[in-house]
Amino acid sequence: MADIGDYCCSIDRHLHELLDDAHSQRERTERQEQAYQAPQLYYVVHVSEAEKLSESGSSFIAYSISFGDYEVKRRYSEFESLRSCLCRLYPTFIVPPIPEKHSLAQYAVLQKRAKEDHHIIERRKRMLERFLNHMAEHPILSSEHIFHRFLEAGVSWTEVLHSPVITGLPKTPLHSSPSKAPGSSIADGSALQLPKIAATNAFAADVPVPSALAPIKNIEARWMDCELFTNKYANQFSTVIERNERRIYRKLGELSSDYAELGATLNGFSLLDHPESLAAAIEQAGQAVDNSYIEIGELLTQMEADVGEPVHQYAQYSLILKQVLRFRLLKNLQLEGVESALVRVRGKLESLLQADDEAKRLAQALESNHHGRRHTVAGQSIDEYTPSAP
Repeated sequence: MADIGDYCCSIDRHLHELLDDAHSQRERTERQEQAYQAPQLYYVVHVSEAEKLSESGSSFIAYSISFGDYEVKRRYSEFESLRSCLCRLYPTFIVPPIPEKHSLAQYAVLQKRAKEDHHIIERRKRMLERFLNHMAEHPILSSEHIFHRFLEAGVSWTEVLHSPVITGLPKTPLHSSPSKAPGSSIADGSALQLPKIAATNAFAADVPVPSALAPIKNIEARWMDCELFTNKYANQFSTVIERNERRIYRKLGELSSDYAELGATLNGFSLLDHPESLAAAIEQAGQAVDNSYIEIGELLTQMEADVGEPVHQYAQYSLILKQVLRFRLLKNLQLEGVESALVRVRGKLESLLQADDEAKRLAQALESNHHGRRHTVAGQSIDEYTPSAP
């Protein structure tokens, strides 16, 4: 466990204490059961509920975030801006994903369908909770004070977004340079020993943004292998695993609908004029079909939470990996462009230095010639005007 002085604020300390407690609990469980447990995400931050609030005449969904004794409400747009700021601060990091914004558009369309509204909100709650817990476990992002301010109750997120740490960032991370310089606290302006990857650099601001289609002169084999693996990984999750998962989910949904229709038909058929034993048998069959319909519905809900959402999150991670690799590519192109520009400028400088040396030699030669002529003229004048000896 880190020392008290290693934490930038009380929220930072509390988050790490919760993580340490969860880790200790897992170690105790492993010792008691004498069995290894696969690493899992520590859920120390919870999105407990979502409620509809109104502000300035417009309504929105606010999500209650709780961890320990702390609780704060944030809307989806604030989650989105938090992640955007972290991506600008740390363009070389794999910042955890959040659910896409189109879910909010779906919610706006389905406002009158309460059941689907609840379904969409519950899904977003789970994915936002995963995002916060991935952030809490990140070795560097968990110590970022902007993240702590996001979790602090009573803090205006608009003021955080207009703080110098955010407004001082360049418009594009390509106009910044990786740096290990200390960051700045947006709480009280005091210096914090936290590395900021996207430190603003006045020299980098003049470097043009290259095109991703430009050829690279020096390609390292490890980065080529990394890009090939990432493309294969993204293709597997986006086009194969996710597609098959949606197909299974759709087929089970169709089967659930068929069971619902069959159960209703059997229950209605059992009410007709039948012998008592036959009516009871038909009713039991209808009840069995209804139970199957309910269990399939529960299975679909569980599949979405335990299979569908993690698979979709892995697909999101693949896109994030591609974005980070694209940033590395553009930075590499920038480096090659700067090196080429330095070679050209160095050549011009050498030419100018050579011209300056030649000008100096010429000036020295002219000055030497001028002094020689003055001495010659002076000698002739003395010979001419000196009187002859008697």
